[in-house]
Amino acid sequence: MKKLIATLCLFCLALPSSAGRLLPDGLVMGRLAGVEDSGIEFVRSDRTLLQRLSALIAVEPQHFALATGLRVFDEHNRFLLSGQLNALKGHTIGVTFDQQGNINRIWALGDDEIEALKQRQAQIQP
Repeated sequence: MKKLIATLCLFCLALPSSAGRLLPDGLVMGRLAGVEDSGIEFVRSDRTLLQRLSALIAVEPQHFALATGLRVFDEHNRFLLSGQLNALKGHTIGVTFDQQGNINRIWALGDDEIEALKQRQAQIQP
């Protein structure tokens, strides 16, 4: 009986790791264009046609500062050091912002996550 309970407990602990990771609702998807000491160049991908046209007139900021408690996750939800951000250059990432407008979390997104986020955004927008 003890072995059965222990096996069930181990199985329950293994379930979250086998399931997909949960991304926050406020995730902003885009491309990591460059990495500097003071921040990153982040190009948003959720802009509408009107926002893209207005960006030709008024320059939209693409350089964002990084928060002091920055957390970076790769496609397998492992932690990366901020020095490893150069490896993600050119990749599609998801970011969240803190109250000061600094990026506090970065997720490297896989192809299935990119499609799921596009579908989620399409459901939100009329």
